[in-house]
Amino acid sequence: MNKRPFALLIILTIVTSAGLIVTFKIKNPPVNIPNRIVQTPVETPEMIVDYPKPNDVVSSPLIVKGRARGSWFFEGTFPLTLYYGVGEDFVDGYATAKGEWMTEDYVEFEAVINFSVPPTNDGLLSLQRDNPSDLEGLHDSIEIKVRFH
Repeated sequence: MNKRPFALLIILTIVTSAGLIVTFKIKNPPVNIPNRIVQTPVETPEMIVDYPKPNDVVSSPLIVKGRARGSWFFEGTFPLTLYYGVGEDFVDGYATAKGEWMTEDYVEFEAVINFSVPPTNDGLLSLQRDNPSDLEGLHDSIEIKVRFH
């Protein structure tokens, strides 16, 4: 029995599998929001954040205001997280629609986040599209770098 075609088939399978794994990891890198330094614009086709703006000095209570497309809301809210301090300190909250949210138009929102003043200066506010179905294609977020001192 000739073992050469069988060995070539195994090698081809291994190379193809490795290529798919590398491609998947490059297209879908792990997301660790507390360590992200990426600053996304505060105005996108999906959302306009009026306050805070990037690098604003914020204090508690932090009042977040803006407009988001109705698709960002579920039952009139969407989640947000304020990351601060050393390590992975954070406060979760919800932005609430100030009008009818079942629309494709912009809807005003507001959120209030209470937090203790951290010893560090830098923080990150992450506003996340509410995605109760957890469908991969519906994940979206906007991150805004803020300061505390």
